[in-house]
Amino acid sequence: MKRDWDIFRAVLLRLEEDSRANPVVNANSFGPAYAEQEVAYNMRLMDEMGLITANIQESRSGDGAIRVALARAMTHRGHDVLDSIRNETIWRRVQDTFRKKGLDMTVDLVIEVAKVTAKAALFD
Repeated sequence: MKRDWDIFRAVLLRLEEDSRANPVVNANSFGPAYAEQEVAYNMRLMDEMGLITANIQESRSGDGAIRVALARAMTHRGHDVLDSIRNETIWRRVQDTFRKKGLDMTVDLVIEVAKVTAKAALFD
């Protein structure tokens, strides 16, 4: 399975939109746009990267599937990432930049490219 930055962004936006004191975003709530296992895998990555706190439960069958994936909160770093890619126009430009350059997206690079893109948009 691959890291999917569109899923990262979708999860972060959902967490931000949830006004409850203890938000819960379930991996199965993104269909049909994204398959549950894709979202669950990316939630696990986001948790490991410190972007969100999540409850991840692996399947006991040994097939590598994730049985439950619940995003519970966005971390400070998660807020920083979302702040840099929240705007749809900026997000599309960031993605285009990485695609054109043939580079992989990392958290630090995404934030930096988004900053440069936003600054450029200010002076267009």
